[in-house]
Amino acid sequence: MFTALLLCLVGIAVAQRPQPCTAPPQWEGRIYDINEEQKFSVEGKLSYDAVYHRERIIDEVDEGSTSDYYDVLALFDSRVEFAYNFKARNCTRREIQRPWRDFGIRPSDESYGEAYIGSSVFPSTGVLVTIWGGNFTLPSNDTINYISSWTYRACLPVSRTTFSEKYGSSHLSFYDITIGISDPNVFIPRRECLSSYEWENRYALFDAPNKKIQ
Repeated sequence: MFTALLLCLVGIAVAQRPQPCTAPPQWEGRIYDINEEQKFSVEGKLSYDAVYHRERIIDEVDEGSTSDYYDVLALFDSRVEFAYNFKARNCTRREIQRPWRDFGIRPSDESYGEAYIGSSVFPSTGVLVTIWGGNFTLPSNDTINYISSWTYRACLPVSRTTFSEKYGSSHLSFYDITIGISDPNVFIPRRECLSSYEWENRYALFDAPNKKIQ
C-alpha cells in the first residue's frame, strides 16, 4: 500500500514539473543589448537561424551620430564572421571565437515559474511569460549565469540577463518578433565583404551552411 502511494506521489510530482516550450528555430526581430560594465550596447534588427547556426545583426543608425554602426553576419558552422562598417564603408572578415548562442530553452535549464509582464487583472493588459535559468562555460573557461523569459504562447524570446565575474551583467531584450526569415538572401554576405569569385558564386558558397568557408 505504501509503495503504491509513494509511486502515486512521484507520478504527481513528475506531472507537475514544468516543461520547457519549444522556441521557433527561425525568426526576425529587433533587439537591444546592453552591458554597462563593458560599456557596450547594440540596438538593431536580428535575423536568427538555429537550424544552421546563423545570425545577422544590422545596427539601427541614429542620424547625426558619430558612432560606428555595423552589419554583422555570423556563420557559426563555418566559424566565420563578416562585419561591415557603415561609417568607414569597409568590411572585416574574422574567425568566430565565441560559441553559438541559442535563444531556446536548454534541456538543463531550471524553471523559475511564470509571471505576467504588465497585469493579469484586466483583459489585454499583460503577457504571460515562462522564466528559465542556467549557466554555460565559454572556451576561456569563464562561467556565464543567465535567466531568460519567453512568451507562454508561441515561446518567443522576451529577455535574457547574464551575469559573470569577468564580464559583469548584461541585459538583452527582444521586440517585434516575426516567425520565419522574410528574405532568404539575408545570410549571404554583402558585396563589399567578398572577392569577385565569391560574389559570383555566392549562392553555391553561402547557401550551403555546412560547407567550410576559407
